[in-house]
Amino acid sequence: MVRRNYTEDDVAEAILDTTDRGLSQNEAAQKRGVPQSTLSGRLSGQASRNERIQAHQRISKSQEETLLRWVLRQESLGYAPSHSQLRACVEAILKQQGDNKPLGKHWTTRFVKRHLELSTKLGKRQEAARFDGFTPKAVNWYFDIRENEYGWIKPENTVNVDEGGIMVGFGLDSLVIGSSDPKKKAMLKGVQSRTWTSFIEAVTATGRALKPGIIFKGKELQKQWFLNEFELIADWHYITSPNGWTDNHIALEWLKDVYLPQTEPRDASDARLIILDGHGSHAQDEWMATCFLNNVYCCYLPAHCSHGLQPLDNGIFNVIKGAYRKELQKLASLTDSAPVDKVHFIRAYAKAREAGMRKDIILSGWRFTGNWPINRHKALTHPEIQPDKEKVPERFKTPSPPQLHSDDTPKTSRQVRDLAKHRSRPTRRKYSKIAKGLEALEMKVAVQNARITGLEEQMAQVRRGKKRKAVPTRTDDSWLWRRL
Repeated sequence: MVRRNYTEDDVAEAILDTTDRGLSQNEAAQKRGVPQSTLSGRLSGQASRNERIQAHQRISKSQEETLLRWVLRQESLGYAPSHSQLRACVEAILKQQGDNKPLGKHWTTRFVKRHLELSTKLGKRQEAARFDGFTPKAVNWYFDIRENEYGWIKPENTVNVDEGGIMVGFGLDSLVIGSSDPKKKAMLKGVQSRTWTSFIEAVTATGRALKPGIIFKGKELQKQWFLNEFELIADWHYITSPNGWTDNHIALEWLKDVYLPQTEPRDASDARLIILDGHGSHAQDEWMATCFLNNVYCCYLPAHCSHGLQPLDNGIFNVIKGAYRKELQKLASLTDSAPVDKVHFIRAYAKAREAGMRKDIILSGWRFTGNWPINRHKALTHPEIQPDKEKVPERFKTPSPPQLHSDDTPKTSRQVRDLAKHRSRPTRRKYSKIAKGLEALEMKVAVQNARITGLEEQMAQVRRGKKRKAVPTRTDDSWLWRRL
């Protein structure tokens, strides 16, 4: 009896036996274990069952293999795409081909059945989110990925991206720059006049900085924001959002308009990697579909570990922060009627960025965190790493006495917010109030420091015997650096 578990190779050999080796169809079928009816059909030009099925499938076999490979590799980086993200990838392929028909309801389920290796992978949620601190356990999980999976991505195609922000505002009773008509001047007072401006920065493992994305608060860009005096930096990517923060739309716009054009590999077949935090906008369906279409993979840092594992957070942003404060002191001489507007922000941030985005500083950030060259020991010996937390049953826990004057006492608003992350909701509200109070104090300190610097300069001029008109120093809290 002819066996039924034959392969396409068996069919091909049976065809050759009949056409080239002088065997009859029945003899060739018996020899190769192929049904005689199947062999007869193939000799008459009939397509194989798989070929007939493929003709009715929405994407080609090669496209399906590419999708399968991307899903498995993305899973090896700690984040397997969800069913909805997989569907978005297929719909993106179809859209490129001009096929706008909706994908079948059960397409994803059937795709998984066709590829058994996906059965335990697809839909596996982000492992990086399960960590609760910058601990050796989180570091080892991250570097198990870096050491075992990243050999196929070159350092020049590896990018770390992060977001930050600056509070930009006006002094008391300030005037908005705009119309010269006195009737159209708007009075802005106090805290209500401050606006949040965000920036998106990205650096490669070879020390190159991508052009930043600047997110202004507003509905649309206004031409008067961009004057001739900063044409040299006008090629930055400017975006607006209702609150000055990033969202799904802005993250996707940055990916398409900033990241992809500036990181295009020399070899079109080379994969690209983005190392980033687990913000929701970095894992939306359209984001993942865009990454798939461009052979880009995402590696999400373990939760609560950005300050220890992210190159941008280790040296680069610190230098920019210090340089920005110096620019802030220079602006402190502005009178209270001069608004700290977008032009001043662009000037100050451009100066600070020149100091922080040097190649040696960027490379230092990658090296210090052990991200490039890959060095697990660097991260495990990071000064801010905390010991792993042992889970002790509640009934065995003994309350610890309060530690006064401890080195762990939070000293900044950011540290207070970090402490609040793992507390109950009512406790988080209390921590939030404390953090807001500290932020107000930090603003006052920044302004007073700038004022002191200005007074010291004036005193130095007096001592030198130079009679110069004193310029009133700025006493408002118009600018504040703050990490998102």
